[in-house]
Amino acid sequence: MISMPVTKTVKIRGLNTHIQEWGDSSKPLLMLLHGWMDCGATYKYVSQYLVNDYFLVAPDWRGFGGTDHAQSYWFPDYFADLEKILDLYAPKQAVNLVGHSMGGNIALMYAGIHPARVSKVLSLEALGMAPTKSGEAPEKYRRWMREITSDAPTKIYPSFDALCASVHKGNPRLAPDIIIELATMWGEGVGDQGACRLKHDHAHRYANPVRYNFDDVLEVWKEVSAKVGLVMARDSSFFQRFSEFGRIEEAKRVLRIADTDYFEVEQCGHMLHIEQPQVTANCILEFFK
Repeated sequence: MISMPVTKTVKIRGLNTHIQEWGDSSKPLLMLLHGWMDCGATYKYVSQYLVNDYFLVAPDWRGFGGTDHAQSYWFPDYFADLEKILDLYAPKQAVNLVGHSMGGNIALMYAGIHPARVSKVLSLEALGMAPTKSGEAPEKYRRWMREITSDAPTKIYPSFDALCASVHKGNPRLAPDIIIELATMWGEGVGDQGACRLKHDHAHRYANPVRYNFDDVLEVWKEVSAKVGLVMARDSSFFQRFSEFGRIEEAKRVLRIADTDYFEVEQCGHMLHIEQPQVTANCILEFFK
């Protein structure tokens, strides 16, 4: 049975930040960090397998889920937000982190930026982003300029069923009841005619004007002292791309990921904590045992 979370709203760096908790706070803390266009609530599917062993805390990042929208989204802000959240739950203590996708990238970077605050970190489908070339820079700036000055409105879905259809299109493996739950967690009503929209700030969809520099990421990873684990989904496009340009083996070397701390989930796409929650939870339990 999926346990019901306790929901809180706390002020983090000036933003009302939505946080969900599962379990007994006297148990070891396990911080669960969600990915891009997701929210902390979707960890409910793995929580049922972890809650007997851990106190689970899943915040919504700025501009996602129930957390306030911000003026802008500079990626290092996530590191500072995480720092303040950890100060709230585990002041001056090293913690255990699980991060999916964007949340995994935040966790790995934070572990290198502030090594003393992280004991172990398990990355779910996150090893940085694809490398970029300097020639891409002019168009990245142009695209960002077009998007941020366009005043493009947030997409409105005429009905909850239309929102569910959109969620299903992006997650075709999931059962109809899970699609309805995700649409409820990710969406909200607009007006009184049954229309809906996604809760996340539309600004998250703007192109990043700054070119991604993986060399900088590698240097931060080299500073990680925590034990690091990695879970990849075999049918995920992330697994395929990372395999193609050797990122998985490179990460194993730089982050010192032991063979026993590397896991692959079969018959599963990128949203492995939703598609295969029990298998994903087993990986988490094995890594943090």
